[in-house]
Amino acid sequence: MKFKNAGSNLVVIAIMGLFCLGVLIYGLCASYYGLLLFQQGSLSFVLGLFFLICIGLPSLYWFVTTSYRYFAAVPTYINQRNIRVINPFLVDEKGLYSDMEKWLCSTVRDIAIAENIPKTPVVGIELSDDNPNAYAVGATRSYSMVVATTGLIKNLNQEQVAAVMAHEIGHIANLDTMAKTLLSAAWNGVMVTLFTPILFVVWYLGRFVALLMLIAGLIYGLLGNWQHAMGFFIGVAIWLILMLLPSITQFLVTLLTFWHSRWREYHADAVAARLTSVDAMVSALATLDRLPFQPPKKNREEMSTLWIRVAMKQETGVFHWLKHSHPPIHKRIEALRRGLYIKK
Repeated sequence: MKFKNAGSNLVVIAIMGLFCLGVLIYGLCASYYGLLLFQQGSLSFVLGLFFLICIGLPSLYWFVTTSYRYFAAVPTYINQRNIRVINPFLVDEKGLYSDMEKWLCSTVRDIAIAENIPKTPVVGIELSDDNPNAYAVGATRSYSMVVATTGLIKNLNQEQVAAVMAHEIGHIANLDTMAKTLLSAAWNGVMVTLFTPILFVVWYLGRFVALLMLIAGLIYGLLGNWQHAMGFFIGVAIWLILMLLPSITQFLVTLLTFWHSRWREYHADAVAARLTSVDAMVSALATLDRLPFQPPKKNREEMSTLWIRVAMKQETGVFHWLKHSHPPIHKRIEALRRGLYIKK
């Protein structure tokens, strides 16, 4: 059975795909309704402008830009992150690629074939990055890319590099690259379609109402009429909740994204152990854990869920794992040794 570890991601992709489709329909309906209101009175014109500018056009813009970033992920990363692409059709040209680059390209090809990937991913080396790391991006299994940094190639032996590349192939086979991209877009979509209109009304209009309710509540409180005062204070509390709702939602979406990222790392490790060996993947993780790691400042948060490892201090707090996109390497090694997530 192909892609044994991908089943759960299909649910995430289906939900996020429906969400994106819903945003498109939502934007089209809001724009159409706004244009209809333009043809009526002055108040309707203002409402139509609100629907068009605050809901319709931002929703359509989000859908178009998100779709572009999703399907253009491979060329975008190549251009933005100084990646040297190894062309498999020119790999035998004399003097064009080093022996290591040829070996890396052929290794990724062999691993992709073993995992039944429809098309071998683009293979790239991120230049001028001494941090030993690797990542995978792509819209589909047939249109994806795996990247190793120069630091990874310099500091790991070939067996360990092959295991890391198998780990990244595992992300592609398990549809992690698709699910991660859609999950990361979810927050922006919710912000554009829901919270921007709410904040527009709650902040620019509701703050005056909230101030009046606060003053009225204080006056009633001073007069000893706490029943009426509490009613006004509850109204102020509702206004504060609506103002904090975007931050609360962003926190929850971040927790969901990090939880998904941690969970999928175990599955990608399992694919690498199956395609190479448990010892090779354990050795690669142990070596990465010993090496220093200083991530670049550019797109640090965006890249944190893509890298095979991130900077992580040994913390003992009960909830310290909530702020990490990866599980601790010692837990990943333990899972590999115990054979968890490995499906033959």
